[in-house]
Amino acid sequence: MSLALLNSSEVKARARRLGFVACGLAKAEPVAVGFADRYRRWLELGYCADMDYLRRNVEMRLQPDLLVPGVRTIVSLAMNFMPERHQPAISLYAQGKDYHDVLRDRMRQLMDDMQLSGRCFVDTAPVLERYWAWRSGIGTFTERGGFISVPGYGPTVFLGELFVMQEADRYDGPLEQEEGLEVSGERLEDTSSPNNPLTTNLSPLTPSFCPALTAEGLDARRCVSYQTIEHRGPLPDGFRLGQTFYGCDRCLRANPQFAEAHPTDEPAFQPSEALLKMTPDDWRQLTVEQYRTLFKGSAVKRAKYEGLVRNIARWQKP
Repeated sequence: MSLALLNSSEVKARARRLGFVACGLAKAEPVAVGFADRYRRWLELGYCADMDYLRRNVEMRLQPDLLVPGVRTIVSLAMNFMPERHQPAISLYAQGKDYHDVLRDRMRQLMDDMQLSGRCFVDTAPVLERYWAWRSGIGTFTERGGFISVPGYGPTVFLGELFVMQEADRYDGPLEQEEGLEVSGERLEDTSSPNNPLTTNLSPLTPSFCPALTAEGLDARRCVSYQTIEHRGPLPDGFRLGQTFYGCDRCLRANPQFAEAHPTDEPAFQPSEALLKMTPDDWRQLTVEQYRTLFKGSAVKRAKYEGLVRNIARWQKP
């Protein structure tokens, strides 16, 4: 494959044709010191709960060429997942097909079409995807939850990254944050400003809103999404679920940028009629056979049938 300079405009145009709503290119450099320090501190506090994979390969997460030797460019991509209609008991991102499969297929197509040499990742490798999305200028950090919000689409986007061996003819830079701070490469190390995106992406909020959101990051142990999806075993005593029993959209919806969200054109992310028709009483009588039919090819299978039944038993009836 050719290692000639990437034409960034052509890459972005092709990405758009494949259904991505944003595409940006960043140099494959070590993660900024302020952000790296924050990530290490987050791990030290135990905020990743028992997701031990986040503790492994830390240096690989912070230095791209340790993950993919020879990488020169990181292409960040975003795809809108906001469904036109949704099943209220399930988080918005999990209404349709598994995003890992959908994005990976499109990203591989992009690599083939553009003759790119490298690897693609969709939440499946030690990659700080939100950092690279911010660094490549496809979006800004939201105040609540630290999501990436893409202008015109809000935070309802899936992210993916291409680690490419070629250099690009032009690289993108971070967008200006909502607070009005223009972030430049020279200022990435400065985390003293209260408006710095490296320190505000998971800002403190009142416990009555969400006790998982702290001044030093999201504490997964208190997060409904973590407990209902990643956690195995009984839910903690006294742990309450709200409208959803798989995932949680509270902090997503609470950000002002959520007003920019609008339905995706991607059929794969739309729920089936069978899923839409499920009522609270139906969920409480969910059988293994229904589970397999409803969630064939869905990210919801990550929680397994036993996990969903556990969640439903603790779920508050809307």
